[in-house]
Amino acid sequence: MSAGCVHEGPPVIILDDDAEPAPRRYLVLEAPWHELPTGALLLVAGSKASAIPTQGSNLELAQAEGMLTFVDLLSKGPEAWDHPDTFSAVTDTDTSASFVTSLLDQLRASTPGSPVADTMLPLWKGRCPDALLALWQRDGLARYHDDRLALVDPARYDAVLASLLAGAPIWGKDDFHVYAISTFGQLLICGERTGVELTLEPHEGYLCAPAVLTRTASSIERNRRLHDFLLTLDDFELDVLGEDGEPMCWRARELLGPLGKGEVYTSTEPVSGQGWRLGSLVKRQALDVLAELAQRR
Repeated sequence: MSAGCVHEGPPVIILDDDAEPAPRRYLVLEAPWHELPTGALLLVAGSKASAIPTQGSNLELAQAEGMLTFVDLLSKGPEAWDHPDTFSAVTDTDTSASFVTSLLDQLRASTPGSPVADTMLPLWKGRCPDALLALWQRDGLARYHDDRLALVDPARYDAVLASLLAGAPIWGKDDFHVYAISTFGQLLICGERTGVELTLEPHEGYLCAPAVLTRTASSIERNRRLHDFLLTLDDFELDVLGEDGEPMCWRARELLGPLGKGEVYTSTEPVSGQGWRLGSLVKRQALDVLAELAQRR
């Protein structure tokens, strides 16, 4: 299930049924449209979509209702019966745009960033999700989630990322780029073809990657994944733990002050499995810290 919009029409819920030999796509209207009520069910055929009657025995209706048992949106009245009109169906562009719009509506910068260079957007168009470029365009390289996450220029991190991932099984499976960094140097990584689901913890040396990493993702998937990932991140995921098992971000900020441009909180001593030591914390430029960590590998 995903979200989209009818061409020149209202938003819809998109249901793709891949269980049958011939895949089917259904749309559920989230607002009235062309005399159809909210919740009217449409079946897509090519570039058109037609309303499905909601009374009587109907295989298409039963199939879609089975997929919608957790969404109470289907119309129960006679308004959508036997409606022969056809309409332009949702397109991939519409769906990608809906994720971009939703992310911009819900994710707000806690600290605005410097505007990106004029050459940056065309350089990364098609290589990074459109939703990421939209954030750059609106907010610059801003900070989000109470300043726990900062967007970065991927080009500045390409060399150090290559050093950090050298010898890793995923290296060479895609063209990877850093698009954001946490206050303690955790890197969020985007694959040009496979999406945005990689995270690298450089101090402890572990990499989180999905099992389906080698599968090429569509533009819709890439925008949906970025949308879902950035909106579901919580403070704990963007923090580290101290020796006492408690989060460190607010204590580091209280001790050292807020981070400047390109800075992270880091430790003057190796980080142990027992947690970070408050007395070892300093502020340094992220690229310098990452370069040193890469040399220790």
